[in-house]
Amino acid sequence: MSPAPAPRNVLGLLGAFVVTSLVAGILAAGLAVPAIGASGLATTTAIDAFNELPSELEEPQVAANTRVLAADGSLLATFYDENRVPVDLKQVSPFMQTAIVAIEDERFYDHGGVDPKGLIRALVVNEISGGVSQGASTLTQQLVKNLLKQAAYLEGDEAAYDAAQEQTNERKLREIRLASALEKKLSKKEILQEYLNIAWFGGQVNGIEAASKYYFGTSAAKLTLPQAATLAGMVQSPPQFNIAVKSRQKDALKRRNTVLNKMYQQGMIDEETRDKAVASKLKPKITPTYQGCANSGRRAYYCDYVFNLLTKSPDFAFLGKTAEQRALQIKRGGYTIKTYLDPKILKSAWEASIEAIPPKDDSRVATATVTVEPGSGKVLSMIQNKYYNPGKGRQNTTINYSTDFNYGGSSGFQTGSTFKPVVLAAWLKAGKSLNASISGSAPYVAANDSFKTCVDTPLVGTWTVYNASDSKGGGSMSVMNATAQSVNTAYARMEQQLNLCDVAETAEELGMHQAQTTRDPCITGNLGSDVKKPKMTSKIPGCVPSVVLGVASQSPLTMANAYATFASGGIRCDPVAISSITDRFGKELPIPDAECKRTMQAKVANTVTLGLSKVFTGGTASSTGPLESGQPASGKTGTTNNSQDSWFVGYTPQLATAVWVGPETVNGKRKEMRRIYINGNYEYNVYGGTIAAPIWKEIMTDALKGKKIKEFPEADDELTKVPTTSVPWVVGMSPDDARDRLEDAGFAVQQGSELETSDQPAGTVARMDPSGRASTGTTITIYISAGPNTGGGDDDPGDDGGGDQGDGGDDGDDGGGNGGNGGGDGGNGVDQAQNAADQVQNAAEEARDATGRGRP
Repeated sequence: MSPAPAPRNVLGLLGAFVVTSLVAGILAAGLAVPAIGASGLATTTAIDAFNELPSELEEPQVAANTRVLAADGSLLATFYDENRVPVDLKQVSPFMQTAIVAIEDERFYDHGGVDPKGLIRALVVNEISGGVSQGASTLTQQLVKNLLKQAAYLEGDEAAYDAAQEQTNERKLREIRLASALEKKLSKKEILQEYLNIAWFGGQVNGIEAASKYYFGTSAAKLTLPQAATLAGMVQSPPQFNIAVKSRQKDALKRRNTVLNKMYQQGMIDEETRDKAVASKLKPKITPTYQGCANSGRRAYYCDYVFNLLTKSPDFAFLGKTAEQRALQIKRGGYTIKTYLDPKILKSAWEASIEAIPPKDDSRVATATVTVEPGSGKVLSMIQNKYYNPGKGRQNTTINYSTDFNYGGSSGFQTGSTFKPVVLAAWLKAGKSLNASISGSAPYVAANDSFKTCVDTPLVGTWTVYNASDSKGGGSMSVMNATAQSVNTAYARMEQQLNLCDVAETAEELGMHQAQTTRDPCITGNLGSDVKKPKMTSKIPGCVPSVVLGVASQSPLTMANAYATFASGGIRCDPVAISSITDRFGKELPIPDAECKRTMQAKVANTVTLGLSKVFTGGTASSTGPLESGQPASGKTGTTNNSQDSWFVGYTPQLATAVWVGPETVNGKRKEMRRIYINGNYEYNVYGGTIAAPIWKEIMTDALKGKKIKEFPEADDELTKVPTTSVPWVVGMSPDDARDRLEDAGFAVQQGSELETSDQPAGTVARMDPSGRASTGTTITIYISAGPNTGGGDDDPGDDGGGDQGDGGDDGDDGGGNGGNGGGDGGNGVDQAQNAADQVQNAAEEARDATGRGRP
């Protein structure tokens, strides 16, 4: 077998063969060259070499821009790797179609993909010179070259990319064969369309539509003759004729006029038209198409959330296996992604946020707000008072405070008292009443093992609970009032009557979870520093009593969506931001839905709504007040220890909005919002009613403007009744006997933190609160006697009277006599006195609320 000829010899043979074949018109007529009759024209080796060249071109799907749209169709963001917007030929100005043919391939409509005259000249000159000094490529050949480059680029094949543009006759011959095949597959119009869509116009500008917008601020359909001639002239050498560079404009103008003259010479335009166009100025209008979320302005954080969903959520696996693959696919895939973003609501949220706390405020306090539609899960708005920018400066950040850590967010924020509605829902699920009585006295010292749980982790130690301002007292109050006033000690006592796992389960029913996975505290030994592979979870723990006060860190999106479940009467939906995805051909792709389902009984959700409705009138957001339109609303304030985080989460039947306010992390630390200037105002303590609630009200007022008022469904009668029963008289009993007696009667029991001087023997029950009658489930506080006052003197007459009446009540319980009735009345008298004291305390708390310094 003879050795293969050297590459140079092969090129010579092929060059001679092609030249001769072109002269004979063979290539113009078909692809394969017959061996018979060809021996006199070239060697069989040359013929075989040509015929073995590939004749089928797998056309790659060229990279195209992906657009993300708001619900009203306005542009949210554009993603691209190469800035390209493919268009149909009918969307391209006729001037552009003729200009490109005139300057690049004047015999385009006459040849079959290869221009014999030009190619003969180029191949002969190139063979003699030993290189490639002339091109003579037709538009079809240029298209082949660009398609080969595009395929190599998309596959990341650098060698193939280089081969597609190497300056050799071998590459030219391959283009000839592929171009001839392509001409048999596509019409001239289709070839011209593909060429104009793939052509490079400098930088990241690819295709005629992107070029028209970038260089002239218009569309390809609206290009004028001078503009079309300018762009047609650029494709030969975009860097040399780049009109965006002032120093290149002289060359570009000369090149444009060359194109105009070519058009005139070929009869495409008349002399007058040419002369007028030649006399015109370039007039570039550089209009960049910015890529990514950074240029989306106040919409950037919503954009960031959408992009993170697409690249990280398992629901969008069709885009690629890894986040990197998906990001590349988004930038190249040419998708149209429509979202549920409501620009009107987002604008209101932005204005309310920056009015409350400007981006550059010295306090470095941030806000984040999210609005969700109840019953659908649609995420309508997501904003914060910072600019989406990786640059330095207190006004900038790219951390999305509204979302979970995995989707571009922070690790979440403790929710404070905005978690209490979860305990309220669990309370109602257990059949307890919104109007049941509960003690709100403070401080409340509880043994952790007195809380019920379903996990094996031992609950050790004690937990001391305080109310806002570390106030003492509070006495007995309804759960409704405890909710409106956000009484920590009352809610701790409520939780003590439940199972912590039921509370955690209720949170899960609402879609609540921690913003970042943490070590599961409910697994014994999992928190030790020596644990190499701790079990991680994002669930709300069912073994931590303080969970009632919002110690689990969650995102504003999670909180808004949870409260939307109350608003919809117990229908929970997964939050959804994307309404549709279509590919470049208009085909709609499958996307996840909200999977709305009932997770909570309507009677429970509706009764929670009633419980949260008093926050604006006498509650912790009374300084903000109800919506002026008369639209019913419910909500809850929240503040964490030392005012490090503050919240307001509220809803109407139409919308649910969460507002978080808190200091940013600076050098790994977060400040407290105490004794701080925010937006020029001195704040002694920042509560949920201070800044977050007013922001919420402004957002909701604007969002609901002009909308028909909707009422909430009625709360459940059984869950709002005031159940009462006689309270067994336990004064004089031992604490253990008293506890057993009261618990058997259906009451919860707690022991007062201080001993009291009493006629009762030391160590026995000296006093109980409340007495007489109380609702089932009420916490009865028993106070232990320290024995009689050794200083002498009579006991307080009122105490004796109360005791005697109580004894009568006890007798009445046993025998049902008149004494029992008298004692019962006496007990009611004690309750009335206590209620009067409660009203005084509540009035004082309301006065504090009126200054915007409400409870958490």
